[in-house]
Amino acid sequence: MLPSLSLQLVNMVGAVDILHWKDGKDIIVAVMDFLIVYFVVYRLLLLIKGTRAVQVLMGLIVVIGMFFVSKNDVMTLTTTHWLIDKFIVNFIIILVILFQTDVRRALAQFGRTQWLTTARSIEEAPVLEEVIKASAMLSQRRIGGLIAIERNAQLDEITEEGIRIDATVSKDLLFSLFLPEHQNPLHDGAAVIQKGRISAAGCFLPLTNSPKVEKTLGTRHRAAIGLSEDTDAAVIVVSEETGTISVAYREELYRDLDANTMRDLLQRIFSPDGTDDDAALIERFRRDGTEEPF
Repeated sequence: MLPSLSLQLVNMVGAVDILHWKDGKDIIVAVMDFLIVYFVVYRLLLLIKGTRAVQVLMGLIVVIGMFFVSKNDVMTLTTTHWLIDKFIVNFIIILVILFQTDVRRALAQFGRTQWLTTARSIEEAPVLEEVIKASAMLSQRRIGGLIAIERNAQLDEITEEGIRIDATVSKDLLFSLFLPEHQNPLHDGAAVIQKGRISAAGCFLPLTNSPKVEKTLGTRHRAAIGLSEDTDAAVIVVSEETGTISVAYREELYRDLDANTMRDLLQRIFSPDGTDDDAALIERFRRDGTEEPF
C-alpha cells in the first residue's frame, strides 16, 4: 500500500523529466533523483501510518482538490478559491504546526542509522497469548496493569521517556513489572511491546480529554484511551480496584473482558486480514455481544 502510493506520487514528477533525457548521465541522475524522492516519501508515509496525521493529511488533500475545482475554468467559486488560495500560501507553516510531533519524530528517525529497515510485525500468536496470560494473572490478584502493543504507528516517543528493557515477552516478566511494591518504580507506568519484544516499562501515556469518558474511570483507563486516540496501538488495562480487563483501541474502550473475549479481540486487531478496516472490526465485535464502549 505505502510503496505503491509513494511510487504514484513520484511518478507524477518523473513523467515530465523523462522527456528531457539526453544521455546515460541524465538517466543515472534521474534514477538517483527518483529513488531519493521515493525513499523520502515512503518513509514519511510510513511514519504517519496509523496516527491521527493520516486523517489530517486526507483533509489537506481534500482542500487542495477543492482549490483546483473552484478555479474559474471549472466551477467559478471565486470566494472559495480566494480563501483556499490564502490557505495554500501559508501551507508549509500550517503543515509544520499540524504535524509538529510527526515532523520531530521523522527528523529523529532520519538521524538514526537503520534507515532502510521498516517496523517488523510481531509474531502475533505467542506474544498475544503471553499478554493475555499476564493480564489474567494481574486480574486474579487485582493488580493494576497497563500494556501497550504497537501496530503501525511507532511508539518510540513513548518509550524514550520510560526504562529500556528489550526483553522477550513473557507472562512472568509482565506480571512482575506491575507488582505494587515500593521497591518497584515501574508498576505505575505502562509496559510497551514493540516488534514482538517488551521494549520499555514505566512509560507515561497521554491522558484523554474526551468528555464522553466516564468520570469513574481512573488514570490507567484514561491513559489507555488517550494513546488509542493518537495511535493505532492496542492498550490493555487491568483495573486495580475491580480486577476487570479492558482493551482500548481506536478511541474505543472494550470493558469487562474475559480471557477468551480478549483473545478474540486482539486476534482481530492484529489479524493480517482487515487490520486496515477498523470501523468494520469495531462494529463486528459489538455484534458479537460485548458491551458498548465507555
